[in-house]
Amino acid sequence: MLQTEWTILAEKFEYRPGPERVQALCDLLGNPERDLRFIHIAGTNGKGSTACMTASVLSEAGIRTGMFTSPAVCGVRDQYRIDGKMIGEDDYLRLLSRIDAANDILAAKRGERATPFERDCALAFAYFSENHCDAVVLECGMGGRDDATNIVRNKICCVITSVSYDHMQYLGNTLYEIASAKAGIITSDCPVVALDSSPEAMEAIEERCALTGSRLYRVKPDGISFKYTEPTGMSVSYKEFRDVRIPLTGSFQAENAALALRTLSVIEEGGMLEGFILNRKVLSEGLMKAVWPFRFECLCRDPLIYADGAHNPDAALKLRDTIEKKLAGYKIILVMGMFADKDYEQTVKILAGTASAIFTVDTPDSERALPAVKLAETAGKFCKDVRACAGIREAYGLAADAARDEKTAVIACGSLSYLNDFSECCIHGQG
Repeated sequence: MLQTEWTILAEKFEYRPGPERVQALCDLLGNPERDLRFIHIAGTNGKGSTACMTASVLSEAGIRTGMFTSPAVCGVRDQYRIDGKMIGEDDYLRLLSRIDAANDILAAKRGERATPFERDCALAFAYFSENHCDAVVLECGMGGRDDATNIVRNKICCVITSVSYDHMQYLGNTLYEIASAKAGIITSDCPVVALDSSPEAMEAIEERCALTGSRLYRVKPDGISFKYTEPTGMSVSYKEFRDVRIPLTGSFQAENAALALRTLSVIEEGGMLEGFILNRKVLSEGLMKAVWPFRFECLCRDPLIYADGAHNPDAALKLRDTIEKKLAGYKIILVMGMFADKDYEQTVKILAGTASAIFTVDTPDSERALPAVKLAETAGKFCKDVRACAGIREAYGLAADAARDEKTAVIACGSLSYLNDFSECCIHGQG
C-alpha cells in the first residue's frame, strides 16, 4: 500500500469499540505492547499537549521515550515519535507492510479487519518495542474504556485531562457518563493524575479509583496561575513549581502544563522509572523543547496569524478566554472549518462574539466535512460579516489581507484536519 493511500485510510473516521480486534492483531505481531511501560492519557481536550510536555521532559532526563498521539496533523508519520523525533519513512513503510500482512490474516480468521486507528496503535507498539523505549506516553483516541489503546497493562501512570461534551453518541450524554468511559483506562497497578474539571467528572473518576484501589492525585484549576511571555509562550505556577516557562501559549495550556508537572512529580516520587530525576534544569530544558502544533500556535507575526484546533464548545470557551486575555484590543478575523458530527453551532456561537469577520472553509475529510456554505449560514446568526470560501487558499488570502490593518489578528480554528494546509499557505504566502 502506498503512503498516500494509507493517509486516506488513516483520515477516515471509523469507530468500532472494543479491544478484541486490536488485541488479536497484536497477538499476531508477538504482543509488542507487553514489552513496554505506559503513561496513559485520556480526556476530552488537552491530551496531546499534556502528552507532549510530559514526553519532552522524560526525554530530557535521559529516559528513552516513545509518544503516540492522534489524530495525525502534519502528515501520517507525526503520530509516532521517539525522543521527539518522528518515525522515518522507511521504518514506517516497513512496519506498515507488516501490519497489513497481519491484518490480512486477521480478516481471514475473524471475518473483519482492524480499523485504521487500531492499525495505527499496533504500528506504534511495534515501533516502540523494537526501539526498546523505556516509557511510552500513550494518548487515547476516544473515550478510554473501549479505546484500542486500552489493551496495554504495564501502566506507570494514568492521566485524565479536561472532561467535557464531545462524542456523545459514543460516550454518553452526561459528564458523568463521559468521564466514566474515560476513567476506564484506570487499572489497579498505577496512580492517577486528574484535572478536577467538574464535580460530575470527578465523581466518576473517584468511583473508578475506589474500585481499582488506585491512588488519585487531583489537579485543581484554582491552584494554577500563569502569565504570558513575549513574543510567544507563558510561565506557569503550580504547587512547588514556580514560574515554569513553556513555549506553548493559550490560557488552557496552564492546566495541561500543571497536569504534566504533577504527573512527572508522581512518577519521580514513586520511583517508577529507574534513573528519572526531575531537577530544575531537566524540567526547564525539557519543557522548552515541547512543540505541539495548532494549539493557539503563532503561524506568522506579520500579518499576525494563529491556529487553534478548537472543535467543540469546551475548547471554544478556552480559545475565547485566550483571545480576550492575549489579544485584548485586537480586531479578530476568524477562519473556521468544522466536522458535521461536532456541535458546530454552539462552537461558532461561543467564538463569533470575538470576531469582526468570519471566513468558512470545507474540511478535507469528505465523509465528515461540514460544507463551508452550511457553516457560514450558522455563523451568520452571530456575526454580520461572514463569507463561505471556495477553498483554504482563498480563506487565507482574504484573512491575511484583512490582517494588514493595525492591531488585527487572524485565528484559524475548528477541525485540525485543515490547519496543516492553512499553515502551508502561511509559509508560502499563498492567497
